[in-house]
Amino acid sequence: MFGKKKIKVNAILDTQIEELLQKTKQFEDFVNGNLKCESCGSIITTQNIGVIQPTLNGTKVIFYCDRIDCIEDFKHSNNQ
Repeated sequence: MFGKKKIKVNAILDTQIEELLQKTKQFEDFVNGNLKCESCGSIITTQNIGVIQPTLNGTKVIFYCDRIDCIEDFKHSNNQ
């Protein structure tokens, strides 16, 4: 018998992304295509956001795109 593993998921609505990026002063970088996936370097768009991770000091966020290998890289680098 397989057991179910519960995980905690913090989510953000797509309508809240602009507000988040304004608060972290990254909105212009996002609009100009300067935010990139931490794993593969793809330009982050509203269509390909997979993970948004706050930095340790909380002043910025980093992104991983929705490619499965990038999500796995995020999980591996965060011991999940």
